[in-house]
Amino acid sequence: MKFHGSPGELTRGKRLVASASIFLVLGGFLISPIPGHTLTVQASDQVSVDEEIPEDLRPIFEEVGKEFGICPELLEAMAYRESRFKPEATNGNYVGLMQVNVKIHSERMKKYNITDMTDPKNNITVAADYLLELYETYGDENPIVLGIYSGNWKAVSRYKETGYMCPYVRETLERSARYERLHKK
Repeated sequence: MKFHGSPGELTRGKRLVASASIFLVLGGFLISPIPGHTLTVQASDQVSVDEEIPEDLRPIFEEVGKEFGICPELLEAMAYRESRFKPEATNGNYVGLMQVNVKIHSERMKKYNITDMTDPKNNITVAADYLLELYETYGDENPIVLGIYSGNWKAVSRYKETGYMCPYVRETLERSARYERLHKK
């Protein structure tokens, strides 16, 4: 996918792609939206076996990403970070690929008539719906949206004050950019 139009005209999904393009063009520098803050990262297109996106999940990420206007590679990067692509992963009330809190998001599950959160499409759908709500509330601020999704409010306030991205946010955005390169977007 190529960068077209001004940043204000781009959708969430395209804005993430544009960010990844900037990352590639500047050869290892990810520009922070806060002036004066630059994050140096290592660029790598190599993906280890445990990072590979399972073939049966790729079309689901694409479909749900398109439906909600969220970059599929961001969803993939989050699923890697949350569960290492394990649909049956659980941690207390957190279930599935995207580690959705079934207690907190029970109304969201009802909205889509979802009961089985170990089903990849169901899990990604509920997560994407929550992400869409966060984007609508906080704008296209990926570090803020990801910080809130991960439940790290301290990291959100630190990002707003200094531009610092906690490891969850930084690594998820780096992985999303790497997946975009691998998918030739």
